[in-house]
Amino acid sequence: MTIFIDGRTFTAPTAGISNFLKDSLIAWAKQRPHDRLVVAMPRPAHPTFVNDNLPANIQLGEYSNAFLRHLPNLIWLLVMMPILVRRFKADVYYSPVPCLPFFLPHRIKTIIVVHDVVNIEFQHTMQWTNVLANKLFYNSSVKKADIIWTNSHYTKHKVKKYFPNRRCQHIFTGDSADRRLYKEISLSEEEKDKTLQKYHIEHPYILFVGSLEPRKNLSFLLSLIPELYRRMGIQLVVVGGKGWRNSHIRDIVEDSNFPRESTIFCGFVPNEDLAKLYHMAQCFVSTSLNEGFGMPQLEALLCGCPVVTAHNSAMIEVAANKDGAVTVEGYDPQTWIKAIETTLGKRPKVNQDQLEGYNWDLILANFLKRI
Repeated sequence: MTIFIDGRTFTAPTAGISNFLKDSLIAWAKQRPHDRLVVAMPRPAHPTFVNDNLPANIQLGEYSNAFLRHLPNLIWLLVMMPILVRRFKADVYYSPVPCLPFFLPHRIKTIIVVHDVVNIEFQHTMQWTNVLANKLFYNSSVKKADIIWTNSHYTKHKVKKYFPNRRCQHIFTGDSADRRLYKEISLSEEEKDKTLQKYHIEHPYILFVGSLEPRKNLSFLLSLIPELYRRMGIQLVVVGGKGWRNSHIRDIVEDSNFPRESTIFCGFVPNEDLAKLYHMAQCFVSTSLNEGFGMPQLEALLCGCPVVTAHNSAMIEVAANKDGAVTVEGYDPQTWIKAIETTLGKRPKVNQDQLEGYNWDLILANFLKRI
């Protein structure tokens, strides 16, 4: 069986969707070694994409020319993907996002992954290009896909709510982190010092991971930092690139009353360094307004890092009732400060047995029963 995959996400710096696609493909390829998994990209994979140890039946390919390579990814998808699918006589088309190109052969089975419904519920936070792309593809793709895969039961519920009339009635659910990377390990003092110096971290710190977009509610977390820094000498380390809009974050940190030395913006961080930052953090904190899954929460817990996170959306699935995790309802500043201070004081131990269900091999074994 030939599976044709939309690999556009591999041409950008590694992030949630690219990690999801890579991990799912590796598990797929190992369990179905006779399947041919062809990943099509408009340009070479980004340097942050590490393709070592990919199973032999995963084939990465740049299908473009001097002209097509400079087209926007979406235009390349529309022009090339229907041609390539026919050229490779694909049996299945797999997209890691709800974006099925027009003019695919009717005989081909289509799979899409829905990570959230931000385009519906938080459209006001998105750039116009994202809004336009979603209007053109998101709704129609969800309605006509043969198989829908959601990352959480929360997202599954939202898809059912907004798209009652869809071809796929039985939605598959499952997601995980790369457990080869995100796991409890021992770091040498030399490794710790090297990482801390690389990111200019000078004090014990709490960690935030996520793009700098309004939905992540980083501005609220930043409002807590002056008091936490004054009382406990704790820094905030922010990992993540710029999102759709930056929520006036610059105005907050440049205010004369904000202790600038309390917060470090690292920008994009390679996955290997991120795992080390989780290990060394006093705790991970997310004040997000909404998440389709809660990947940083899971990564932190897998690394043994305690978690303080908002009690909403899919973050509840990952963190609620887990040893080492605290969920906070609402956004009262003192409630959050107390929860963070308590976690910093106790640094509760994570129970890895509670995370056993987050396993790519198990997830793909169940998913492939549908193919």
